[in-house]
Parts: sequence; C-alpha cells; structure tokens
Amino acid sequence: MHTWKNHRPLRAGFHWQPTWSLSPYSVHAPSPYSASSVETEAGFTDHADPGFEETVARLGRDGRRPVEHLDILLSPDRLHRPSPLTFSLPTGELLASAQPDWRAPQLHGCALHTGELSVGETSEGRRITWTPATLLLIEDIPRTSLDSLPADSFSVVRSGDSDPADALRRQAFALLGTRYHSDIPPAPDDAFPPEPGWENSQGFEHLATEYPGLSSAAEVFMDEQRSTLIVRRFGYDGRGTEYALSLTRERADLADRMVEEYGHSLTAYASVGAGQDAARSLLSTPWTPAALRRLLPVLHVEDADDAAHLTVRSAEEWLRDGWDLRTPNNAHVLLQNADPRQSWRASEAAALAAAGISADRARELRSAGCRSVETAVAAHACRPTAAARQVRELVESSQTPVPDEISTQLAQAQEHQAREVETWRRDHRRSCGPEGWGVWASLTHHTFSLRDGSVRSLWDVTNGWWAISDEGEEGQSCCLFTDEHEARDSWRSTLSALQEYEQELLQEHLGMQRLGPSDVSGNEVS
Repeated sequence: MHTWKNHRPLRAGFHWQPTWSLSPYSVHAPSPYSASSVETEAGFTDHADPGFEETVARLGRDGRRPVEHLDILLSPDRLHRPSPLTFSLPTGELLASAQPDWRAPQLHGCALHTGELSVGETSEGRRITWTPATLLLIEDIPRTSLDSLPADSFSVVRSGDSDPADALRRQAFALLGTRYHSDIPPAPDDAFPPEPGWENSQGFEHLATEYPGLSSAAEVFMDEQRSTLIVRRFGYDGRGTEYALSLTRERADLADRMVEEYGHSLTAYASVGAGQDAARSLLSTPWTPAALRRLLPVLHVEDADDAAHLTVRSAEEWLRDGWDLRTPNNAHVLLQNADPRQSWRASEAAALAAAGISADRARELRSAGCRSVETAVAAHACRPTAAARQVRELVESSQTPVPDEISTQLAQAQEHQAREVETWRRDHRRSCGPEGWGVWASLTHHTFSLRDGSVRSLWDVTNGWWAISDEGEEGQSCCLFTDEHEARDSWRSTLSALQEYEQELLQEHLGMQRLGPSDVSGNEVS
C-alpha cells in the first residue's frame, strides 16, 4: 500500500501567518518538526510583498486554495536546460545539481526510475547528462507546476485525489488554516487570540491531524465544553503561531472525521504495517494505530496472528519476559525513522521471549542479520551476550589472572550488574583553566547471572590518573579477584600507595612550579 507523502517542505510554496494581533508569541515546534527553509518564497505574509505577484504567476497558485498534487514520471529529454550543471522545472523546482568535478549529480525531491545520470564532458563543457529513455520519478508535485511542461514529457503515476484522507486535508486547510502540502494558508477570518495559559486548563483534547508517523506541521486541540479549537502552526524555521477558532458544526464534523480517519481507520493501521485482519481484531482494544507506532522500535503487528500474540499477554507479562512495551522517554528520537520492517513481528517476539531472549537482545540479533526466530535462537545460543562480552573485556584488562574454570563459566553469562563499593579520588586543578592532575581508585563488585540460573561474582580493583597541561593524558590499571577478602586487601594497599603517590606529586609540583590555588574534590574512604 502507498502512503501519500504529504505535508513535506520539498516544494516552493506559501507560508502565511496570522497577524501579530492574533498571535503575540511565537510557538516553538516540538520534535520532529525540524525542516529548514530552502525556498525564497517560503514565508510571504502579505499580498503586497513585491515578489508575491511574480511568485504567484510562476507557481500558478497563491497559497489560499488547495491544489491537486501528483506523482509523475518525467523524461528529461523533453525539457530545455538553461544551465549545464542544474536541472529544474520551468516553475523553479530544482531536480538535479552538480559541480564540474563531480561524476554524478545530486538529486533533489526526485528519484531515478530508469536510466542513469552523470556529469560528463561535452562540446559545451562539463554538464549533467543521461542515458536515452531516462525517467525521473517526481513525487508530490503541484498540478500547476506541470502546466508549463510539454504534454509528452511526463506521465501521471498517482494523484493526491486518490488518497483517502486528501479531502480531509483540503477541508482542514479551508476551515482550520492547517497546511496542505507546501502551502500554509492565511488564518481563518474568524480566528482570535487564545486565552493565556490555555495549555494548563482541563478539557482540551489533542486531535490527530495526520496518520501516525507523518508530520502535518500543525497541532489542533479541541475543548467541546468551551466550543473552542486551538490551532498551532509550525513553519519552515521550526517556529510558528497559534490562534483560537469557534467550534462550529462544520468544524466539529471535521474533527470527528479526522479522529476516525487518522486514529482508527484501516488506512491508519496500514500506515504502521498492520493488515486489515489485524486492524479489525484490534479495533476494540487499546492498541490503536498511534499505540502500535510507539511499539515499532520493539515489535510490530502485520496480521491477525500477530494481533493475537500481542493482546494475549498483558504489558506486565511482556515486561517480565524482557519486552518493555511502555513508551520510552526518548521515543521521539527512536521513532523518527521507525519502520515496521526493522523490528520483529509480535508473533516472533512472543517466540523469542519464550526462548529467554529479551527485546534488547532480540534487537541486537536482528542488527546482526538474523531474520527468523530459528536463526535468532541458534545465534543466541552460541553468540556471546553483552554480559559475556563484559566478562571478556574485564578478564583481558586484568593484571591478575582469573582461573580458567571461572572464565569458562562466566563466558555463559546472561546478565551483568556492577555495584561500586568504594571510591576515592583527588583532583588538583589551577584556579582558572582546565590544567591540573588527579588520581583515583575504585572497588567494584560484579555479579553475573548464568544460563542455569546460578550467580558468579568478580571483584574489580581499578586505579587511574589523569593530567592536563599542553595536552591531556590518562591511564588506568585493573586487578580482578574472585575472593572478596583478597579484593579488599588489594583495595587498601592500592589506596595507601595512591595516597603516598599523591603526596609525592604534590611536593614535586610545589617545588618545581606554582600551581596556584587548587580545587580539591573527592571523598576519603574510612
């Protein structure tokens, strides 16, 4: 299924903001609104702007009425090129550009469908060239930008009119003033300033303005009791304005249809990878399309079998098996490029959980190339876990040998926990600047859970130093012990030696140079 690439700042357009009387404060866009301005005509706020009429004439639209958008296949053979190292539509949309020393051009807002583009030597000098019958796929292009193209230079692949939500977006453009593709219209005539502090009041419901994962560059909030809508619009610079609207019957109907289409429809489920059978079985559950999207870094749902495996367990049961389905704090980062194809299906996740494989471990196995439960389980059985790799790093760095029997057992470690038991540190710095030096030591207790459920321990005594003058240097050494008493004896002797060494260095530095006032930090152990 194709999800229409709408509301993306890829084309020249209009960005109308309401007057300052409607929005005395700028609104900073939340993640992931991070688009930057690439078009000189983005941001006109007055039809009296000197470039307005010229831009309207060139683009064939004025940003006040929605215009049909298309995907097309374009033949560059049919177009005139005024510049040898750029390739654009007559309305100004840049398609390809290059530097004289490049071997191939950079594409802008389009993709190569057939053929090949390159930068080659011609009788007219270096220029962008292509093989015969080359075709470019250009997505999301306004119908008005095609009016100046020869009729035989392109063919229409898809129209925005076929998008099930396109009528909603056009109506929201007209009734709410929200963005439609590259155009943000003027605020509706009946817009008025919102009440100060409305965000903290009760009753405002956040309305979905796009399918999960697609950015509409706007937020809409509704309070039915107050009969009020709040619209926040974000521009190309990551900031925007907000205004209030009366909740008319027409707008209330639009809001209901937006909630249904973007939040519960089969198309909304399909946008996160769920098929129709899965969608129908999840309609009466808390697993809405938005909730499924938040799961994408962990797992995804494709069919009814996946839906059954997801819902048969509670969130607590999933968590007990190492699969946390709660929304993480950095969800906006994890979800920025989330794709159902990058995670395990829910039925696969259930099988992996039953095999004792956590979500983190499953993600690690998938990153390593495992694409089936069988290969993942086999790889999990023979590939060292993160805990086992930690054991290997500790053993390799230790200046004291660890018995082979213990190393062999710990190579089967499934989980690792480290607890710092004792620490000591002395830092000596100049009163201004980063220059200085320091010594430190730590005693750490490592516990490793093995595959059979048993637990093994290692004790780690590490000491180190640092120094910054013209350059920065540092170093450390580690000693591992299997016996706590030996480790604590080593800790005490190491600490005593470091304290003596610190005093020697202090005397040496005080005798050779004046360090100035020192900031001494650290806590002495008893």
